[in-house]
Amino acid sequence: MNEHLFSFENLQKLFNYSSDIEIKEEQSKGKSSIFVYCKPLSDTSLIPSFVLPSMETSSSIYQSLQMEVMSKKEVDAEKIEEAIFSGKLMVVSPGDKIIFYDISKSPSRQPDESVAEVSVRGPKDGFVEDITTNLGLIRKRLKTKSLVVEDYTIGKRTNTRISLLYIKDIINSEILRDIQARLTALDIDILTSSSMLMEHILDNKFTLVPLIDYTGRADFVAGAINQGRFAIIVDGAPTALIAPIDLSFLFKTPEDENTSFYYASLERTLRIIGLFTTTFLPGFYTALITHNVGQLPLPLIATITVSRLGLPFSPFMEVLLMLVMFELFKEGGARLPKGIGQTVAVLGGLIIGDAAIRGGITSPTMLVVIGVTAISSFTLVNQSLSGNIFLLRVFVLIFSYFMGIYGFFISLMFVFLYLTRLRSFGVPLLADISSPNGRDILYTFLRIPFSFMKKRTAALHNKDGTRSGE
Repeated sequence: MNEHLFSFENLQKLFNYSSDIEIKEEQSKGKSSIFVYCKPLSDTSLIPSFVLPSMETSSSIYQSLQMEVMSKKEVDAEKIEEAIFSGKLMVVSPGDKIIFYDISKSPSRQPDESVAEVSVRGPKDGFVEDITTNLGLIRKRLKTKSLVVEDYTIGKRTNTRISLLYIKDIINSEILRDIQARLTALDIDILTSSSMLMEHILDNKFTLVPLIDYTGRADFVAGAINQGRFAIIVDGAPTALIAPIDLSFLFKTPEDENTSFYYASLERTLRIIGLFTTTFLPGFYTALITHNVGQLPLPLIATITVSRLGLPFSPFMEVLLMLVMFELFKEGGARLPKGIGQTVAVLGGLIIGDAAIRGGITSPTMLVVIGVTAISSFTLVNQSLSGNIFLLRVFVLIFSYFMGIYGFFISLMFVFLYLTRLRSFGVPLLADISSPNGRDILYTFLRIPFSFMKKRTAALHNKDGTRSGE
């Protein structure tokens, strides 16, 4: 059966006569051999300059070439597809041998600065779409045999290579077994991105708060692995996944490690304030002006009352309308080219906001509240969190509108109860905040000087909890 598979006609049928698959006959030592390779994934210049001359030499030279020699009985259609779509050249000789030459040259780009995580003082060699390059960027920073790289192939049609990275003498064994079991159990048809993988390995598919972080910076991955976390790199994705995480991890950026600990601590505190502001400010303001006006200072009450004269909408509809409008600006700015996207979003917000006030659709006070809410959302590092926070914002807004300040605090309690239920591979999302260890709570808000970082976070229950001797 295998003998018939390697005929010229059957090989053409195997690849459905695809134009990017080259199947041709070449003469070597007076004998005809069939060459099969994928043109976009192979360096075709190596065939006349390297492969054909090597086939004319003695067999002893073959041992020094990047090649694999197999018998026809050992090779099936699946093996052929895997090799060809990995950029290899398959040579079918007249005898019983099949030779695979590695002439792969996949489309790729050189490591460059991550677009999502701008570096000022830190390294600028961000991840690219080639998994081998990304692994090299991490290996360059962690020159230790303790760093383990495990490869998996996922996707029946895509055969996507992914790599699991961890430091074996630091990571918690239960966390490691958990992620290994999840990756082994994956049985999907296609895998093209790290986001797709993230959804497949999570138990809670509909969580509003990310339970896995992502980054395009190799230095950030190296630091996270050294803390006892694991990282996953997907071939074709310029970002790496990091887990397990807690809420405080979402406030950290790669640039924190490359700036003054005073400034980094201030920025981290502002991100925490920004999260609370963008989530709860619209609901809190609506509760006050709808049910609890007496809690406001008299001059502010007078200003709000005058500004709302003649407005056609209730405070709830006004807030909701403005929130949706700012989300539209944000989405529009993200879809436009980078050079003009931010300009359109900012100028559009200013022009339409001013026109809305002049047209009697909204009040200046409301525009200030929504503007502060929108700006606060820009302080969030994880863009998945920044997008999902809109739903929490509306949830708080509804409770605040119908029940006033009591509804606001009830919604606040529900949000915190929801957060306490979330787990990232067994680690509570609020682990650092609820930890009895004062050091972990302090690390949540402050970037401590490196000389004082003697221990790793206790929430991960690492094998090695100290940083000394590394």
